[in-house]
Amino acid sequence: MKVLVTGSNGLCGSAIYEESLGSDHDFHFATRSDGDLTKPEEVRDLFGRIKPDAVIHTAAKVGGIGGNEAMHADFFYNNILMNTNVIKNCIDFKIEKLLAFSSVCVFPDDLALLEEHRMHDGPVFDSNFAYGYAKRMVDVYIRAAKRQYGVKNYCSLIPGNIFGKHDMYSIEHGHIIPALMHKLLIGKETGDFEVWGDGKSLREFIYVNDLAKILVGLLDKDDLPERLIVSGEKEYSIKEIVDMLVDIADFQQTVVWDTTKPNGQRTRPSSKEKFNGLFPDFEYSDVYESLKTSWEWFKEAYPNVRTAYND
Repeated sequence: MKVLVTGSNGLCGSAIYEESLGSDHDFHFATRSDGDLTKPEEVRDLFGRIKPDAVIHTAAKVGGIGGNEAMHADFFYNNILMNTNVIKNCIDFKIEKLLAFSSVCVFPDDLALLEEHRMHDGPVFDSNFAYGYAKRMVDVYIRAAKRQYGVKNYCSLIPGNIFGKHDMYSIEHGHIIPALMHKLLIGKETGDFEVWGDGKSLREFIYVNDLAKILVGLLDKDDLPERLIVSGEKEYSIKEIVDMLVDIADFQQTVVWDTTKPNGQRTRPSSKEKFNGLFPDFEYSDVYESLKTSWEWFKEAYPNVRTAYND
């Protein structure tokens, strides 16, 4: 298949590129310079040039707790436009397979276990409500397309907390692991390393190269589910992640926990039932070793890394 990947110079797109080198499919990687996904005419032009059989839509405006709190409207506007334009052109160009990124932020706050069919059972967590609702609309549009146009292999992919190389390392607005890495690198010079919250919140972290393997593997599946959670093997506390990073970076000073800052949702365990049915023998990368690889890449690439959305 000819596969179009959006957001190809970002965290996920870069890992998909690495994984694609061993694939029989013909991958085409699009960046913002190939077309602004918020502009319908540029998306249509991109699809017309590539004429893909399948699309992996990773492009998004994303961030951590700080980013979500600071840019609710920007996150909603940009993600709604990008997702709507990409899915519409998948319909118009009769794309065979679509893997469109949603987020674990789409789930209601009070679920004991995240399961695909519980996505719309209540309001999303308030701190990321705008981003969460924008990402829910991926699922809504895909369901609408299936009812109206009869498309089949269109999947709302729901990744857990992704980490790896080529992330966006904003201390104020980035996701937890890249923000921590940036703070830690500076902290090795200053002796100061401050972390938001109390470290007790739990998250399922998935190494981006594992996610890329799964995405490429899904292209070869005959029947894609309408929704699929793809997350880490188990939950880790933020403190466990911090302890691993401190050990990897050989940080010798005391970690300061700023408990006046938000912790985010306390826990977000997810069901692996549907994923295990598709990939019963999948072997996850070791989290410590994956963090070490990610840290070494960041340290070598710094300061030539993305630290803002327009980098």
